[in-house]
Amino acid sequence: MAKHTKPKPEKGPTKKQEAISRRQREYNRKLLTGLGVVAVLVLAVAAVGVYDILIARPARPVATVNGLSIRAGQYQKRVLFERYELDRILQNIQSQLAVTDPADPNNEFLIQYYQQIGDQFYQQRLGIDRQVLDNMVEEELGRQKAAEVGLTTSDEEISEAIRARLASRLGYVTQAQATSIAGTVVAATATAQTFTPTPLPTSTPTLTVPVTITDTLATEEEFPTPAPTATRHIVTDDEFSQEYAAYLENLTDEVEVREADYRAFVEARLVVESVSDYFAEQVPAEAEQVNMSHIGAETEGNAAGVLRRLDDGEDFSLVATQASSNTFTAQNGGELGWFAEGELTARFNQDVEDAAFSMAPGSYSRPISTTLGLQIIKVNERGLQPLDDRQLRTQQQVAYSDWLTEARSSEGVIILWEPDMAPSDPFLEEALGSPGRSVPLQQ
Repeated sequence: MAKHTKPKPEKGPTKKQEAISRRQREYNRKLLTGLGVVAVLVLAVAAVGVYDILIARPARPVATVNGLSIRAGQYQKRVLFERYELDRILQNIQSQLAVTDPADPNNEFLIQYYQQIGDQFYQQRLGIDRQVLDNMVEEELGRQKAAEVGLTTSDEEISEAIRARLASRLGYVTQAQATSIAGTVVAATATAQTFTPTPLPTSTPTLTVPVTITDTLATEEEFPTPAPTATRHIVTDDEFSQEYAAYLENLTDEVEVREADYRAFVEARLVVESVSDYFAEQVPAEAEQVNMSHIGAETEGNAAGVLRRLDDGEDFSLVATQASSNTFTAQNGGELGWFAEGELTARFNQDVEDAAFSMAPGSYSRPISTTLGLQIIKVNERGLQPLDDRQLRTQQQVAYSDWLTEARSSEGVIILWEPDMAPSDPFLEEALGSPGRSVPLQQ
């Protein structure tokens, strides 16, 4: 009978093996902990990046206006919108040039016109990022002033402004515009029936295009043609709805501007217009003015000769007729008419303005140096006079401009904007690499 052998008990790990195992477990624990920490840090960095891109950066102010911030996100959306509008206008000009035959001599003036306005819009496009900031500061100042004086802008006014803008894109007018145009025509016809024209001197025509645009929301995109146009069509509800829907779809697709954004942009400009109108209404219809004559002199010797004759008692108008270098005004004895404050500065310079408003009626000045040569002026009359339409419009523009300049320069307006706060711009990158390009295609 075989002898039964007891199995030997298994030996446990040695102390050395246990120590190694403990070290391995500790290493694994630390490794997992480290990986977890790294993963948390990576997620934290990613979260910070997302927060910075989606929340922090858009919330950064590009400016503060009396304690209210203009956020970077608002600014960037407006920049994209204004770029889009200007690019489309430039594309429109390019299309007009493409269908205008340069070989036809009758098109020479029209081609020059398109090229000039194209260059002006192009220059505006290059500087639009900063211009948008200035516009938004003006709009916020306007909102605050409107609230102060009780001006409001209704939804109906916003809708009508949008309707007028979209009608203009189609070459149409709104019913309100048609009514206004008809009233203007009637008034102009009545005036023309009693108007006796004064012959004007002929001169060689010079092509000038006074296009100064500060905001595309105030820009009409129609370009004149030499031929007269028929009575313009009044946009229908269906035509407007179709155009508006297509326009909003393009805005959303191209620059992520939605209807609420667009209406806010339009409202901001309407507020500015209402504040401008408010200041215009404060301008009195009459102002201190001077009635003035002048004698132009090309050289100091000519001026000295004129002064000798005046000092000897010769009549100012006679000397002007015989000796003034300005042969046009000499025909009227140097008579220039009435001037309100600021107008002589624009026509001559500040020295002429200061002299005219400090002289007694009937007196004449010593020669005053201007860009138009030496001027000897005489104040014929001085006093409170009604402003004509041109003068009144100028004074109204000055009233708003003076307020805006003062408001912008106040301590409450703080500009924090830097160029890199604007969205990237392929148009500008291409323009910087293509000097001299006048009317680029839409990007």
